[in-house]
Amino acid sequence: MSDVLSRAGPSWLTYQQVAERLGLRSASAAASRARRAKWPRRIKNDTLEAEVCVPAELLAAGPQKQRQRRQPDDPRKLLENIAATVAPLQVLIETLSVELKAARAANDVLHEQLAAAQAEAAELRGKSAANEAALEREAVDRRDLQQQVELVRRERQAAQERVTQAQANLLDQQRRLLATEDVVTRLKREMNEMQRAKERRWWQWR
Repeated sequence: MSDVLSRAGPSWLTYQQVAERLGLRSASAAASRARRAKWPRRIKNDTLEAEVCVPAELLAAGPQKQRQRRQPDDPRKLLENIAATVAPLQVLIETLSVELKAARAANDVLHEQLAAAQAEAAELRGKSAANEAALEREAVDRRDLQQQVELVRRERQAAQERVTQAQANLLDQQRRLLATEDVVTRLKREMNEMQRAKERRWWQWR
């Protein structure tokens, strides 16, 4: 069985999976072991969990040999491990916060574009009404005025289409903004939970 695992190559595992496979006491101990050994690390796209690449020979050795070499966790190292776990989340939150700020700025721009389009449409509606009134008053120039009215109507329709497009863009931007805010809120809540867990462990070790 060990030879089969050794030939299988390294595996990408979460810290909790590393702790279970190597017989370590906690995911924090697994994070400390991965940092000391400088195992490659990555963040899963779907769950945002950290994974490390564990050499096949360690997995083949089994949990019993890992228990023999394990030493009691140092409280300071435990805090360092927790900080190392929290750090990627903080970086991700900062990145999402920047994206959220950019999304809000884009949302403000869309609001301004919508307001400008609505003002343009209102202005064109006023021109259209004025031209229609002039058409009724000036029967002699009816043909010219009808052409002007038709032109203004087309312009008004184009402006209305721009208003509709701006509204659609605004709704789409708002949906993305809400989705980003939900992710930021969830990550902040997870980071707070990890911070409280860190404080509880710290008091236990005092």
